[in-house]
Amino acid sequence: MTTATLLRGFERVAALLAAVAGGLILVMSLWITYDVLSRYLFDVASPWSFDLSEYSLVWITFLGAPWVLMQDRHVRIEILVDALPVPAQRALGVTMSIIAIGVCVVLAWRTGIAAVEYFRNDIMMPRIWRIPRIWPYAVVPIGSFLLACAFVVRLGLYLVDPDPESTLRARATAVSGR
Repeated sequence: MTTATLLRGFERVAALLAAVAGGLILVMSLWITYDVLSRYLFDVASPWSFDLSEYSLVWITFLGAPWVLMQDRHVRIEILVDALPVPAQRALGVTMSIIAIGVCVVLAWRTGIAAVEYFRNDIMMPRIWRIPRIWPYAVVPIGSFLLACAFVVRLGLYLVDPDPESTLRARATAVSGR
C-alpha cells in the first residue's frame, strides 16, 4: 500500500466524518427549533434538548476537525505567515505541526484512559438523560487521534513541498470555490 493510497483513504474517512458532523448540525438545528417553538407556542420545555445539544457539539467538533485541517480551512494568522520568507514559513509549519501532534497525542491518550474508565465503571451522566458517560465523550480520543494523523500529513507537506503555504492556500481555495 502506497503513501498516496493511505492519504486518499484518510482524506475519505475525514470527509465522511465531517459529513456526519454536518448532519449532526442539521439535526441539532431541527431539535433546537422544536424546543424554541414548543416553549413559545405551548409553554412546554424540552430539557433533553440542552443536553443533547451539548453532547452533539463535542461530536461535531471532534468529527469535523481532521477534515477542516486537511482542507486548511481552520482559523490561522495568515498575515504573519505570509510576511515570512518561504524557509521561515516551512520552519514555523514544521514546528507548529510537531507541537500539535504532541498535544493531540497526549489528548487522545489521556481522554482514552478516561473513556476506558467511564466504560469499565459504567459511569453515568448526571443529567436529564441518564446515559453512560462514554457515549458523549468517546469521540474525543478518536477525534484527537485522527487530528494528530492530519497534523502528520501536514508535517509531511511542510517537509517535502518547496512552497507548502502556496499548496495549502490552493487547497483551501479549491474547497471553498473562491
